[in-house]
Amino acid sequence: MTMNVASALALVLCLTVTSSQSGTWNNVYVAPVSELSFVTEKENEVSFERNDIRLVTLANDNTVTVEAEEVVETETKEYKNRWNLQLSEEEIDLLAKILWVEARGESETGQQAVVEVIFNRIISEDFPDSLYDVLSEKNPVQFASWKLRDTAEPTEKEYESIYAVLNGQTSIVKKDTVYFATKKLTRNLDLKIGGHYFCY
Repeated sequence: MTMNVASALALVLCLTVTSSQSGTWNNVYVAPVSELSFVTEKENEVSFERNDIRLVTLANDNTVTVEAEEVVETETKEYKNRWNLQLSEEEIDLLAKILWVEARGESETGQQAVVEVIFNRIISEDFPDSLYDVLSEKNPVQFASWKLRDTAEPTEKEYESIYAVLNGQTSIVKKDTVYFATKKLTRNLDLKIGGHYFCY
């Protein structure tokens, strides 16, 4: 049976509606649409395959099938922490660079406290509400390390510190502690870890 592209797309939509089910349709096995791949279009002829087995052929016997590229679904990681923050892998990579520049010589606890301060800023009304904007804020400059981010070489230590905070395994600084530096930036000192003073 031949079918043009428009009709084939209509069939795909039909299969989408029944994507949670599998069975037979006019004596032809119908698979969930998530298992089907578009194989070829030749002279308005279309065929589908799954696991190298042709399931529905909408073409004549001369149809040439090509191997379909496997589609891999990516699973979104969900983090549970006291800020209810989620970061993408790109944001984690960016944070790791800043953390390396700011605190690569500090202990894991010291690094985790820096991450907590950054998260405190994201949820604070006094700072921008995204990781990128917090790290790149210019007026006033909050992170002088921003301009050095492309020279950073973060290690497993930086990533482990970030994931520990993201996964809610730490509770080091107070939620209103939004400053850290090698000197006290305010009179309100929360704590000192290594070479950093954490203030609110």
